[in-house]
Amino acid sequence: MSTPTPGPQDGAADIAAILAQAAQDSTHGAASGAAPAPDLAPGESEAESAAPAAGPRALGFDVEELNREYGLVLVGSKAVILCERASGPIEDRLKLISIEAFKSWLQNTYTETQAPDGKVKGTTHALRWLSHPKRRQYAGIEFFPNPDGAQATAGYLNLWRGFSLEPVAKPGAYAIFRDHLLNNVCEGDEKLYLWVFGWFAHMMQRPRERIGTALVLRGRMGTGKTKLGEVFGSMISAHYFAVDDPRYVTGQFNAHMAACILLQAEEAVWAGDKAAEGRLKGLVTSKFQMIEAKGIDPIRIDNHVRLLMTSNEDWVVPAGKDERRFCVLDVNPRCAQNTDYFKEMDEELDKGGRAALLHDLLTFDLSRVDLRRIPRTKALLEQKMRSLDSIDSWWMERCAAGTTTVKGDTWQRVIPVETLHDDYLLQADKVGVRRKSEQTAFGIRMMKIVPGLTKTRIHMEVSPAVMRRTWCYQLPPLEDCRAAMMADMGQEIDWGEPMAPDDSDV
Repeated sequence: MSTPTPGPQDGAADIAAILAQAAQDSTHGAASGAAPAPDLAPGESEAESAAPAAGPRALGFDVEELNREYGLVLVGSKAVILCERASGPIEDRLKLISIEAFKSWLQNTYTETQAPDGKVKGTTHALRWLSHPKRRQYAGIEFFPNPDGAQATAGYLNLWRGFSLEPVAKPGAYAIFRDHLLNNVCEGDEKLYLWVFGWFAHMMQRPRERIGTALVLRGRMGTGKTKLGEVFGSMISAHYFAVDDPRYVTGQFNAHMAACILLQAEEAVWAGDKAAEGRLKGLVTSKFQMIEAKGIDPIRIDNHVRLLMTSNEDWVVPAGKDERRFCVLDVNPRCAQNTDYFKEMDEELDKGGRAALLHDLLTFDLSRVDLRRIPRTKALLEQKMRSLDSIDSWWMERCAAGTTTVKGDTWQRVIPVETLHDDYLLQADKVGVRRKSEQTAFGIRMMKIVPGLTKTRIHMEVSPAVMRRTWCYQLPPLEDCRAAMMADMGQEIDWGEPMAPDDSDV
């Protein structure tokens, strides 16, 4: 018999009607001589079901079943309902809702309870669960991933759910995936491969320890960038989230982030947004993060997020000159769109390779790599250059070209201040810079990025037979300016290649 859904005014009447109908159906069955198997509540015997007068009937109520999905938890000074689901949209896997919302959601589920005076009365599953002595409840929430067996806070809900599979030693069981990681992701660089493998090993062995670095993969579509996160994330599936919408990373409501260890942000999650930049950097380095659900007060929780970004865009992350957070890699396209290669990889992983990979991650000697020092890759240098401000970007282009101005063909050691500033303005207009530095600010910045730069007044010919004392810059030799730029960027630069993007790339 189907259960009607009551409106806000007739809930009690509907409960009474349903209970009366249930009793009538029971009587009718006995009179007709039919002996169908009774609908038993979990844990209820046939004798108990046949004797409703002995106490309240469950009518489908099961406290253990409700406990698997719901829990009562204190958040600040308020009690709220925790909703946990293993699957579904990312924003629905972990939610905090009000008690009123919980009651409304289960308003059309009915059961019976016994009052102190012994009378049996109808109620909803929500109300019975809230007053049940065995309901799931916590004094607070924490995320304390403890594969090392460390003790979490007693009485608190620990969101750690452990590994998704058991590690098994099996040498050579993931040869294709290793080839992908070494020769595609790390382009055959064994030292770089060791660092990346160690980065994921640290995530598995010491998830509570912050190292303050993130992994960024850039490459064409179909090169297997996403595959990396999928494979490592499958070992901690309850704590792996892949998102392609910025709101899941930088948005206000982020309850799904509370239990996240590996966050794979695909494509344009940052896209040059300054607010998003702060959030991304905070995810990488901050010890705590604020978690906020709709209608619920924000709570502070330990931040154990490791950020993996994948993109086919030229500019992926806001990398500073002294960048310490982002390890940027260009994925080799040699296996792009090679469906057989990735199919064989999946089959190998499913036949014991994944368990063997987890074993090797958990037994990897972390002392072999310094995970707090990111590799200085060519891809990182490009991200730094694309993140330069307008003056630094213009000066980088001048150093790369080996000419003091765009129209010049030599490195002019003495040049009028106005001439050099005009050259900067010309380039800024060309690439669409909206906020250009006026001459004074330009000069202050140049003094910072060009060691040895001086400013002096010199008698110069400003027109035929006309001499005038003119403010000029005296520049160091080109080699010194290039050396200073490399020191400022923290990396070697191959000056034989064009290092600045043209106007179509900006």
